[in-house]
Amino acid sequence: MNRFTNKELSIIGALLYSCEGTRLRKDKRRKNDVYYWVIEFTNSDSNLIKLFITFLRKIIKIDESRLKGQLFIYDDLNKKSLEKRWSRATGIPLVNFNKTIIFKSKNMKYRPNPNGTFKIRYHSKEAFQKLDYLVNKILK
Repeated sequence: MNRFTNKELSIIGALLYSCEGTRLRKDKRRKNDVYYWVIEFTNSDSNLIKLFITFLRKIIKIDESRLKGQLFIYDDLNKKSLEKRWSRATGIPLVNFNKTIIFKSKNMKYRPNPNGTFKIRYHSKEAFQKLDYLVNKILK
């Protein structure tokens, strides 16, 4: 992942987030304006996940201890082996994984991704605002 300059990585990260990332959300349970300042990026392609994590590490300069991962799989897949696979691929330790979400297979003809879908989650108002600024700067 070192094949990109910081400028290229900034553009790639901003575009990836624009396509697959979450937006600023309000907590509707509260009366005052309370926001979730969380960066979330979800994809089933481990190369895109790794690229976005590289962007977070090099450009956003995140605190590694706050980086979380979450796996979404169907019930016919091996949870433990996929958690280990995604942990190795992302460099996120298993202790920083949120609970794996397991879906029941609805249709026997449908073949879900054998590696599941992975979500990166990083809570930080400062990092979210930095990313949001970068996305707006690049897309305008």
